[in-house]
Amino acid sequence: MEPLVVSEVSSTPFKIPFVKPFTFAGTTLVERSGFYLTLKTVDGLSITTEMAPMEGISPETFRRAKHDTKDSCAYLKNFKFETDKDVLIEQLRHDPHVLNQCGSVRFAVESALFLLAASKNKQTLIEFLGGVPKDIVSAVLLQGSHQEVMNDVKRFSQSGVKVFKLKVGDRNIALDVKKVEDIRVLLEHDAYLRLDGNRQWTFKEACIFADLVGNQRIDFIEEPMNDAAQFDAFYQKTRMRVALDETLQVIKCGIHAPGRCSPPIADHEGVIAYVLKPMILGVLPVLDWIEEAKLTKRKAIISSLFESPVAFKVLAHLACFSGQISGLGTERWFKNPKAYVGEDAVIRKESLL
Repeated sequence: MEPLVVSEVSSTPFKIPFVKPFTFAGTTLVERSGFYLTLKTVDGLSITTEMAPMEGISPETFRRAKHDTKDSCAYLKNFKFETDKDVLIEQLRHDPHVLNQCGSVRFAVESALFLLAASKNKQTLIEFLGGVPKDIVSAVLLQGSHQEVMNDVKRFSQSGVKVFKLKVGDRNIALDVKKVEDIRVLLEHDAYLRLDGNRQWTFKEACIFADLVGNQRIDFIEEPMNDAAQFDAFYQKTRMRVALDETLQVIKCGIHAPGRCSPPIADHEGVIAYVLKPMILGVLPVLDWIEEAKLTKRKAIISSLFESPVAFKVLAHLACFSGQISGLGTERWFKNPKAYVGEDAVIRKESLL
């Protein structure tokens, strides 16, 4: 099949208000903002994707992302790319411009090229990647006051939700312990929690929390402390399993040396999952981490960064491809009459077609 050639490139700023504020690491956000990137090809195909770093979470500033978006718009004009998946991946893997963009811009550019190639092949993104459309289960994100969290657990449990994600890392550890204990009382017999510490604790504080709260109904805790080198010692002391998130931003995936990452933190016994945020890592690195997870028998969990529906659908396809219960519980912070995630926290395969 002939390569595709980009004929038009444009970017458009957007702002979408949240239904309710979201507080993360001391920062309260009331809206989501970024740029939509639109590519058109000489044969009439068109796709729009999203570039949206998030304050307090993304490693790049909005200013850097805006600069990279402008550069990419210029670079992509008349850009020629292949429509075979493996050939396209190799092309992107050796393209210095794409590789040097910040994560949110990489996501926008790579997802646009993948979607255009899929469209040319008359496939959905999941089919283009080599997967099969199927229902995707997501964890429900719990955030807010103690009472708001309990109300959400009750409501979603009644809808059949089995997996919840709770952010912990309070300076008052006892408050987080109580919240987990109160949630446990409300969980159905086969439901469980995923915790996210966001590197807020020291090793000692994380161990105190784990000792007090215990491991019952807990799948894992993401980034429990601010020193990734101590994750293994944390697991040996507490037996609470760990997931990597922020650490993945500084670890080079060992996809070219299967089963190995550098540094070898990912080889630690207690690390059972990689939490992958495509808006931070980019699409190609996420695909590499999914493959790495398969090789090392870990979970590759696609996680949302409060993307708008434009990028959220890409995440849903990546979550389907990973085959794991996803972390796409952010959609309910937006007004969206055509939400992908149902009240039962399931994304139906029909929405991927």
